[in-house]
Amino acid sequence: MTDLTLRGVPAAIQKDGWWLDAPVFRRPPRDPARASTGDGAARAAALVALLVAADVLIWQVAPGLSLAVFGVIVLCAAALAVDGRGAGGIALGTALMLPVVEQVQPLSLAFWLLGLTGGAGWIGLCGWQGVAATARAAWRFVQAMPGQLRGDLRVLRHGMPDTPPGQIRRLLLGWSLPAGLGLVFAALLIEANPMFARSLTWMGEVHPPSLGRVLFWLGAAVILWPFLRLSAMAQRLRLPLTAPKGTGTAPAILNGPSVRRSLILFNGLFAVQTASDLAYLWGGAALPEGLSYAEYAHRGAYPLLATALLAGLFALIARPFVVGDRILRAVLLVWVAQTVLLVLSSILRLELYVEVYGLTRLRLAAFVWMGVVAAGLCLVIWQVIAHRSAGWLLARAALLGLAVLYACSFVSFDRAIARYNLTHDVPLDAWYICMLGPAALPPIRAYEARVGRRLCVSDVPYIHAPRDWREWGFRNHRTRTSLAALAEQGA
Repeated sequence: MTDLTLRGVPAAIQKDGWWLDAPVFRRPPRDPARASTGDGAARAAALVALLVAADVLIWQVAPGLSLAVFGVIVLCAAALAVDGRGAGGIALGTALMLPVVEQVQPLSLAFWLLGLTGGAGWIGLCGWQGVAATARAAWRFVQAMPGQLRGDLRVLRHGMPDTPPGQIRRLLLGWSLPAGLGLVFAALLIEANPMFARSLTWMGEVHPPSLGRVLFWLGAAVILWPFLRLSAMAQRLRLPLTAPKGTGTAPAILNGPSVRRSLILFNGLFAVQTASDLAYLWGGAALPEGLSYAEYAHRGAYPLLATALLAGLFALIARPFVVGDRILRAVLLVWVAQTVLLVLSSILRLELYVEVYGLTRLRLAAFVWMGVVAAGLCLVIWQVIAHRSAGWLLARAALLGLAVLYACSFVSFDRAIARYNLTHDVPLDAWYICMLGPAALPPIRAYEARVGRRLCVSDVPYIHAPRDWREWGFRNHRTRTSLAALAEQGA
């Protein structure tokens, strides 16, 4: 190597700059084969850890708090598999899984699944990209799960694409003999050495897993593996939803004149119904002889709700035909406003009927959905005024419905029904009340203490006492706490 001389510096150190000409040390490039093998081993270890968590938290355990804990663990493992970029997805999934902490029921399980897929979509996108993008990624994740699993199984069978062919097979064959014979030799040595046998007496209490447990492990592995492969699915998660085929041409019966005539006719029909409700329900006018307010209210509550839903759908379809016509837009707004009044009348009708005949699950659910329909119709009014698109309306209507379902997951309808029917002057249907869920027990016990007799002839409804923290539920805890307080008051 030639000497490097630096000009313009003191002669004593002119030749001391040799290090400037030395080769630069660089980290050797990462071997793709070794990297893929290492990543595969890490994912396999994560899968084993998730299967252990599933076995401890889910297998033969009554669903409860453990379900939410397991879901959060799955999202944390998914985030770690993409270099830890997914705190927002974990937070979103945790929030959507909270209903199963309240009580495990079909609605809360649906939110639990939504939390898993929504959190996976966020993590797969490596950040928040809007509600629509996250929802689309969640749906794409569900669609891509089988394909990703098949692809990884094919790679495992034929070798990694970046590795020499058959490397994984050679790895398995290379370790099968020492591992297999090693276990045989260990068993023989334990049998030959009494000290070893005595130290491992606990093995006599260990039984092989049942077939059902093994099938549970296999099924859990199939479902959990795609959560550890979000980085490989990132491109598919970003794909837009496929637009439906066809030109999207409206049916021939939908045209400007037909929509105009329909709106005028519908306004007239709704005006008659609105005037009737204003007179009899809101104004207190006397009904014809032989017709009670309860019957009048009951006969109109549910049909009017169906009418409002149909009216909202027609308003959505008719909106493109009123663009540019200020008079027709005003007619449409008046008609939708009348529909809102019909929904409010339906709520009042149902309230009058409940005051006479009591509360049931269907009637309570009707109250909720009437409120949702009224709010959705208000969104239609705002859409027409602000010239918003149909997609804008549908997205907000979907979010409104989702928010209402989420809130309802935390409300004990059975307790509210039992409390209302046992504290109001309505016909007492003891069989119906006793067949409600465990949350109805506190109002039932309070009623029995007040009247001094049993309401339910048998121990129904029955409340489950959790065996440990995994089966704990917030609603179950509140019910048992209320029952304990009532028992102390009666003691």
